[in-house]
Amino acid sequence: MTMLRFAHALIAAAVLTASTASAQIPPDRNKPVLMQPKDTLRQFFASPTPDYEVGKDPKNDRVVFKGLFAYADMIDEPTFSWLTSGMEEYTPNKDAVQFLKNNLNKYTLFIAVGTWCGDSKDLLPKFFRVLQDAGFSHENILMAGLDRDKTTLTKEGKKAVRKYKIKLLPTFVILDGNGHEVGRIEESVNKSVEEDLVEIIKKK
Repeated sequence: MTMLRFAHALIAAAVLTASTASAQIPPDRNKPVLMQPKDTLRQFFASPTPDYEVGKDPKNDRVVFKGLFAYADMIDEPTFSWLTSGMEEYTPNKDAVQFLKNNLNKYTLFIAVGTWCGDSKDLLPKFFRVLQDAGFSHENILMAGLDRDKTTLTKEGKKAVRKYKIKLLPTFVILDGNGHEVGRIEESVNKSVEEDLVEIIKKK
């Protein structure tokens, strides 16, 4: 699925540029591989720069990314070492990952995350490690950073937050080809990231 199709299904009238070849997190690696700038969402939007702002959370002074951004943008933030270290430390269930390799690429993902939030810092690295091992394309991800008030920036991000009624962080929404939700993971998991994703897809 192209990002253009995803954007039409997700936010109806987003202005996108032409997509390039599918970019994937390389599978079967023990350590996370840093994505190149061409692999981020910025190539699909009219603006050539990331559409987010960086601030500080008033309660815990953690760095807050607010708006649309991607994996590579987080890697560039020095205080986000928790992302790569969490990916390195997590070992997903192999059977679940194999199932996701064969089935997850039929879907797209909307991720709402709070970079100031402890639950986001716990689940996001695990989620990206699972996507890495499953070889999931980053063309099919839209990620929005929210603050404590659950607000974000950009027309696209705000529409997605409203459309999918984001109330908890992090929230990982799994969408079919028409942008309809088939399931979600909110704030915590029942079994594990990968096993919960498998259950969502099997129910579909």
